[in-house]
Amino acid sequence: MSQPHPDVLRYGAPFVIGRTVYQALQAAPGLQGAVLRDNPLAAADLKAGGRVLFVEDQADKPRGDQPGQRSRRSYGFSLGVISRVEAAREQAHGDYRVAKRAVLECMPLLTRMGIEIEGGGMAEGEVRYQLENIDVGGALVLGLFTLAYRDPT
Repeated sequence: MSQPHPDVLRYGAPFVIGRTVYQALQAAPGLQGAVLRDNPLAAADLKAGGRVLFVEDQADKPRGDQPGQRSRRSYGFSLGVISRVEAAREQAHGDYRVAKRAVLECMPLLTRMGIEIEGGGMAEGEVRYQLENIDVGGALVLGLFTLAYRDPT
């Protein structure tokens, strides 16, 4: 009887990727003083502060598995920046640019944590400037990021 493979990521790759992105934003120079939210549960979570950044899981889906190989998956998340300060639009775009750089630079850490990244790393997709049915009370930049990976288990 074969031994099961050890689970190297106790909470799964999507959680680890999301947590790593959140920690990269916490440490990013240039984002000090901004309120940072991890998967906000209600619109009210986005109301506190003149500068708000948030990360929100969107999807984790299969990408054409091959029999006998580890699962190929794609994890997606939103990165949002809200600014309610003077020159809000300028501030939101500047904060988004800093946040985007921090997100893209955390790939080596994910690899060291046991996540096999495929396709060149994190990719930025569509960027939007409003949230449906939510008045953010300022300027918003909202980007969608995806990461192709192989599940290590």
